[in-house]
This record gives sequence, structure tokens and C-alpha cells, in this order.
Amino acid sequence: MNRDFKAKAYLRTDCPYSFKYLLFMAEARLLDQIEIIRCDPDAPDFERVKAHLASVTGAKATFPTVEIEPGRYQSDSDRLIEHYASMNGVDAEALIALSFYKKGIYPQLLRMH
Repeated sequence: MNRDFKAKAYLRTDCPYSFKYLLFMAEARLLDQIEIIRCDPDAPDFERVKAHLASVTGAKATFPTVEIEPGRYQSDSDRLIEHYASMNGVDAEALIALSFYKKGIYPQLLRMH
């Protein structure tokens, strides 16, 4: 692992999956491990960011996407949570706010999303 590298987390501002990942990182006190790249669909550079993510992942841009190592990107909030939980010895199931979100408003947001 490159100790000088800080992961870049591309988080869409209106995305329930991005929020779930961010909530995990905040509650697990791991925010110092990532640089948050806010991806606002109304921002002029949003399409450029999506095109960049598509080119580096070889797939349609999805959020969240994190450059977890130089040149290595991972998407899917659950996989990202598993990755950071495992890497840092965090029991994600024990996080109260994350559990509250996942069992409460998250399913409602998915139905609307």
C-alpha cells in the first residue's frame, strides 16, 4: 500500500449509495483516509467527471466510486464498506447510525431512486 496516496472518493450529492458509504466512513472515523470529490449533477463539470470515471473503470459511471489505490477503482457502496471495514478492523454491523439509515430511510430512498 502506498502510504503517500490518499484515496479519491467520487460521491454524488443526491445519491443514497454515496451517502451510505460516506456515513460509514464518518461513523467509523475513517474520513482522513479519503479525499471527497463532490459530484453534483447540476455542476458544469459533472459530465466530465462521469466520462473520466467511465474511462478509468471501463464501465458506466456509478456512485460512489473510489480510487482505492493509484489507478485501481472500486464502486458499489457495500463492497467499499466491506473493503474499508476489513482494512481497518471495523465491524460495520455495530455502527448505530449506519444501521439506522440502512433499516430506516435507505429502503425508501432506493424506491424513489
